[in-house]
Amino acid sequence: MGGIFINYRRGDHEDVVRELYDRLEQHFGTDQVFRDIASIVPGQRYPDTLRERVADCEVLLVVVHRGWADARGARGERRLDDETDWVRREIDQALHTGKTVIPLLLDGAAPPGPDQLPPPLRDLAHRNAQFLRAAHHEADLAELIAVLETDVSRTWRPVPPAPPARRAGRWPGALTAVLAVAVLLAAPALPQDDGWAAGNGLPWTLYATLGGCLLLCAPPLSLAVTRVLLRRPLDGWERDLHAVKHRTYIRQTWPMAAGLVLVGAFGALQLWGDGGTWASLALLLVMCLAVAHTAATHIRLQRRDADLWARWPQGLPNPVSRPLLRRAVARLELRLAAARPPLSREQREKAEWELADMRAALARLSQEARRSRLTWLRQDHPWLLGGHVVGLASITALAVASGLAFESVRKGTPRVHGTLAVLVLIAAALALTTMEIGLRHQRRLRTDLVAEVGERVALLTDRVAALSAPARTKRSGPAPRPEEFAEPD
Repeated sequence: MGGIFINYRRGDHEDVVRELYDRLEQHFGTDQVFRDIASIVPGQRYPDTLRERVADCEVLLVVVHRGWADARGARGERRLDDETDWVRREIDQALHTGKTVIPLLLDGAAPPGPDQLPPPLRDLAHRNAQFLRAAHHEADLAELIAVLETDVSRTWRPVPPAPPARRAGRWPGALTAVLAVAVLLAAPALPQDDGWAAGNGLPWTLYATLGGCLLLCAPPLSLAVTRVLLRRPLDGWERDLHAVKHRTYIRQTWPMAAGLVLVGAFGALQLWGDGGTWASLALLLVMCLAVAHTAATHIRLQRRDADLWARWPQGLPNPVSRPLLRRAVARLELRLAAARPPLSREQREKAEWELADMRAALARLSQEARRSRLTWLRQDHPWLLGGHVVGLASITALAVASGLAFESVRKGTPRVHGTLAVLVLIAAALALTTMEIGLRHQRRLRTDLVAEVGERVALLTDRVAALSAPARTKRSGPAPRPEEFAEPD
């Protein structure tokens, strides 16, 4: 539990102690501040509770009022000389267990000297004191809270990550198998027109087979060109966009959106004619729906950005995407860049928790980069795998139908059937090439991301350690909280 233990003696100053307890409780949380009257539940043994809370606390705050050292009991003996006095017991236990002990001097109180204290408490005279004066109450209280924040953290809990999107499971595989078998079995039932045999043409199924092979050429070619010719600029563009707020992202990408709108408008103008009016109205409706959807998404993501900045730390989902991980690192970099040394304990704990969560995410990404081909396809791209399987089944079915068409006109030579088989093999090779390039691309993205973010996490770890060094000067106020100011661009 830890927190602050307020050690004080009953007297005329109890109103000040009560107000002090209320303010510290408001700042650090109910379970982080202990005062005997307010914190001991009726029925508990107070000697046991007091010993347990002193042993558990991080800071013992000794309230020193005027005449504190010379306070006398009913028989006239000095109370600090009485070994059964609870004020003495609490201070003695805290000093001998290495707790941070801070004398808090109220109005008119002087710090006790070694000769005023019994031998077990004399180390208290060497502890630097903090003032709490009525004339400077708010400033002194803010300074005290800043001092306490070094050792005491507010009550906080990490915000759990958003639930990950549900994986498709096994039913896409079953659906793919059913569709592929259905397509293959339907090959003999494809309609045939023998009119091509009388001229110089070919069956339409053969043209469809060639068209399917050409379509399968597009993905590997586009992937290869994108990753070979545009790899560096695209990687740099992604790194920059992943790190910024959604509002900044919109500002930087609006020219592309405007270009797409112009292309759409140009297409609508080209359609102007007999049916141009209806086509233009349909296009306008689609554009309006797209703008409305974009506006709603923009508002939602702006709120998410503000929430992620104010309520931290938030856990990273599993699996984590590259934008989410880079954005989390960028937010922590901004926080630490604006932090004043030394960090409060709450800031240290939250930053260390977030760094540990990032390291765990990097470990998961490293494991994902080593997945087998089939596991990668099933987990990340089940519909891509299913589409390629059904596409290959369709090309095979068209090739079989082409062979049957040639046989029906008695032109099914071994060369024709061999050519059809080669087309099917080419289609399979193209599909496998697409998946292999995609797999290598995804592995490289994850490996590069692990290296990039790992280096930034190491730098942030060093930064937290540097900012956590003991203070050389006393801070005048509590550490600012993220919700007190907006996230910078």
